[in-house]
Amino acid sequence: MIVLHPNTKQYNAINGYKYKSSELLFVKDGSERWIVGLNVLSDPKFSAIHDQLEQLERIEYTPIPEEEI
Repeated sequence: MIVLHPNTKQYNAINGYKYKSSELLFVKDGSERWIVGLNVLSDPKFSAIHDQLEQLERIEYTPIPEEEI
């Protein structure tokens, strides 16, 4: 699965962006990289930052390993 990954400058600029009750928050994948799903590119709530989102690197998602009990 392909996801969006920001560099530090991009992360600081758009993480936490809010539009009404919607908020863009990056989460870490299994490789400890900040990511967000591609669906934000077509979400009208984030249209104001669409150009910035388009500039994020597209990477393969690394699943978070299940912890052994």
